Amino acid sequence: MNAIYDVVCSVVVGGIILMMLFGFNGNVAESAASQTVKLVTQTNLTAFTDIMEYEFRKMGYRVGSNIIIFADSLNIRFRSDVDNNGVIDTIQYYLDKNNPSGFENKNTRILYRKLNSGPLQRINLGITQFRITYQNIQGQPFTTYPVPTPSLIRSLTVVLSVESTFPFKESSMKYLKYNPGVYWERTMKPKNLR
Repeated sequence: MNAIYDVVCSVVVGGIILMMLFGFNGNVAESAASQTVKLVTQTNLTAFTDIMEYEFRKMGYRVGSNIIIFADSLNIRFRSDVDNNGVIDTIQYYLDKNNPSGFENKNTRILYRKLNSGPLQRINLGITQFRITYQNIQGQPFTTYPVPTPSLIRSLTVVLSVESTFPFKESSMKYLKYNPGVYWERTMKPKNLR
């Protein structure tokens, strides 16, 4: 009789340990998935901001006047010899805030980039916010958009938010979520605007 009792107790204790291992494995897998989503979101933001920041810092390079052609909170068009080939390029960035990006996350929008008369390049990386503010020589922000006199702009601040484009569900949550979001803000003072 004691042998049966020992076997039953061993099975119960072994089952409890096995359930704990399954729970631990599930938590590790969930944490790994969450970390992967965070890494992809951060990588998307870093890849895009490196290119955009490079172009914005070169704003007006080899251009005498009329550097910024159009300046709005969601749209900027400027001139620069961005590829250093002696030809002045026109670069435009603008956010389409009315149409979703097509990903499962309905908060994401498409940011467009256009170089000269080339095709529109879709930057579809989970952008949820893109906003530009402009400052004059005293550092005071312009309050009217589009900026009526773009030649008075001396610096600009770009705000960008990116969220995961694919949802994930944590075991403690009853709904899907798209976070983590990544926020990026940078004030740039291109040399050629001074």
